[in-house]
Amino acid sequence: MPYGVDEDIGGDSPENDKWMEDCVAKVKKQGNKKGNAIAICKTTLKKHKGNQKDASLEIDKILTIIR
Repeated sequence: MPYGVDEDIGGDSPENDKWMEDCVAKVKKQGNKKGNAIAICKTTLKKHKGNQKDASLEIDKILTIIR
């Protein structure tokens, strides 16, 4: 599914799409709606300028705090 990832961080590439799918699934498990999960994941990926490793670490940290 294309997520409208900004072109300056790779756009809707297969790598970004996979990262977004995984991220959205993780965030939804915490009880968030899909739209909110997409927003959280896109914002975090953009904040880290497309660095998926750093963005994943922040998502994990956020989810730990929310629990």
